[in-house]
Amino acid sequence: MGELNFNVEPNQFKTILVGVDESEQGYFALANAIHQAGEDGSKLVIATILEMGDLSTIEALSLTAVKAKREIFEKNLARYKEYALSQGVADVETIFEDGAKAGDVLVHEIAPKVGADLIVVGAHSKEGFWDSLGSQAAYVARHARVSSMVARQLYKH
Repeated sequence: MGELNFNVEPNQFKTILVGVDESEQGYFALANAIHQAGEDGSKLVIATILEMGDLSTIEALSLTAVKAKREIFEKNLARYKEYALSQGVADVETIFEDGAKAGDVLVHEIAPKVGADLIVVGAHSKEGFWDSLGSQAAYVARHARVSSMVARQLYKH
């Protein structure tokens, strides 16, 4: 076995992509991404994906319902951006996408488009849309071609 080499440098991320949904774990992911962006002086890209499978058949057929959901998510993205800027992150972009699976859209569409070198997601969410059809966080960790962080908020009992 070779000698241990402790002369390695940690990654300094240039573009951090965080997937946020309307859940406590999603907000925790955002908080961690903001912290890391502040540490590294990174650009922060905040993304929300409206999973069409998350809507009931009636809602999915109703353009009004889809439009209403989009407006809520877009408003929230503006709030997340404002918050990140207030925490000292200088360069913040927001992205809103539709898709079948949030993890797939983050990893294969948004991350390459924005040149992300770190993807941050929350561990899970019962009220949001990241947990549909299996863990989107596990999908990101398995399939991302760049570093990923699964932010898990520990609850005190």
